[in-house]
Amino acid sequence: MNRKTMGRRPLALGMLAAALLPGLARAAISQADAAAGVKLAMERGANAVVDLLGRNDGFLGNPKVRIPLPGVLDDAAKLLKMTGQQERVDELVTAMNRAAEAAVPEARSLLVSASKSMTVEDALPIVRGGETSVTDYFARNTREALTAKFVPIVAR
Repeated sequence: MNRKTMGRRPLALGMLAAALLPGLARAAISQADAAAGVKLAMERGANAVVDLLGRNDGFLGNPKVRIPLPGVLDDAAKLLKMTGQQERVDELVTAMNRAAEAAVPEARSLLVSASKSMTVEDALPIVRGGETSVTDYFARNTREALTAKFVPIVAR
């Protein structure tokens, strides 16, 4: 090998490494690593949501998540408003939202536990899924336990 060729070899290897390194870095992240990242993100998200919603005006003061009267009750509320009963309608909406605000902190341990127990097989559809994939995962894994915790609070 002559000097001219030897000088090119490191340059060529450097260019090859620069071209391949981004792909190698991506390939070095295993599915387990990716799932761990999803778990951590979901756990942090669950805690943030509980902190945001599980306080006074968490629901009532936020039009994006405020709980309206359901269908038939909303129809009845229109009649009540016409008869001067707006205050009673407002009290019901406030009571429903306050119940949700009181119940949400009870969800923290269930949501965090569901996040931590997630498998790689659970994480893949979340990453590849649509806008509701996280919600769907939590619903599948916490609905019954959440209902058991929430019903007594809402009933009060």
